[in-house]
Amino acid sequence: MKRSLPKVVLVHILRRLPPSAQCRASLVCRLWRKIIGEVTKEMQIPAKLLLWNTRSAVAYVVDDLSPSSTGSRRELWRGGTNQQLVGTSNGLLCLCDNSCGSRPGGDVTLVNPATRETLAIPPLPHAGELVGHHREATRWDKAYSFACHPRSRRYKVVHVPCSFDWVCKFDAVYVLTLGKEASWQKVPAGPGTSCNLDAGIVSVDGVTHWVTVTDDGATARIVSFDLDSELITFSPTPRKLGLSDDYNLAEVSGRLGVVGRKPSGTRDAWVREKGRWIHRFSVKSWCQDIPRPNFAFGDYLLKREGTKLYGHRTFDWTWRDVLKVGYHHQGTLVAKLTGDSTCYFYDCYHTFAYVSTLEPLNIYSTKSS
Repeated sequence: MKRSLPKVVLVHILRRLPPSAQCRASLVCRLWRKIIGEVTKEMQIPAKLLLWNTRSAVAYVVDDLSPSSTGSRRELWRGGTNQQLVGTSNGLLCLCDNSCGSRPGGDVTLVNPATRETLAIPPLPHAGELVGHHREATRWDKAYSFACHPRSRRYKVVHVPCSFDWVCKFDAVYVLTLGKEASWQKVPAGPGTSCNLDAGIVSVDGVTHWVTVTDDGATARIVSFDLDSELITFSPTPRKLGLSDDYNLAEVSGRLGVVGRKPSGTRDAWVREKGRWIHRFSVKSWCQDIPRPNFAFGDYLLKREGTKLYGHRTFDWTWRDVLKVGYHHQGTLVAKLTGDSTCYFYDCYHTFAYVSTLEPLNIYSTKSS
């Protein structure tokens, strides 16, 4: 007589499978499909706001975003001195060590703060040949992206074509898909794909985006790399965004956005909808900082003023309007940054989405990591 596993044991086993394996396992039978569906729903609970301090390499989580919030935050993870957060996905953090003692291209590590488990990613291939004997600290993290494709549910680390001044130049996209046999795969990018690192890299709905500027500096374009098909496409930036403007890519409620900063102190944001750029936000400020890459989180448009992070609620605002925030519009307190001596620096806090998960990282370990 055949014996089946107790449901509680089966739930525990299926919960520990990587997302891609869960997709295959859901085809086995109705019971497995139901259990995996329940696990997936757990991962779809509302995300919390994660604050990453780029100066102290500490991640904080804001648990309460209600209007009655006291602005409290809790420490989630403390990284090394020269580590920077590349991105988050389903509760996993991707960190890059930029210290002078790290490998060329940086040492990339995945972290699960809920289980305190870490996983080293294999080194970027040929990086040593390109970098040579340069060993000074470099912001290698700016060239990476970390995301999970929503349909294949595979985690991928992406390194984009770019140039680090006189240090080195990468002319291809390198992709690592997490798994037992994980290794970096080179995807030829062709001319005109080198990333403007200052504009940032954003992954939205299974596509990684960055900005490239033509050699003559006359035209900027969005380069989009599909994480599933691994194909590259191009699209224009917002027409009203000047090349001389200070700008960066952003994620706006699950959409690709661009934030431009003008010398007048105005921050304008465009959101791409159905292939078109729509002007959605305008913030007038001299001393306020709009965090990146997630400057619109949940019901809030976020802005930082010194030791406080504020939010302007968007629940009563429609996508047909431009949300305008004036100089004296303070908003709702989201988080207090007091006790942090670095909070007065520009761009010292980056914002991400975080959902706690018990997904183990050892299932992705490789012999080369």
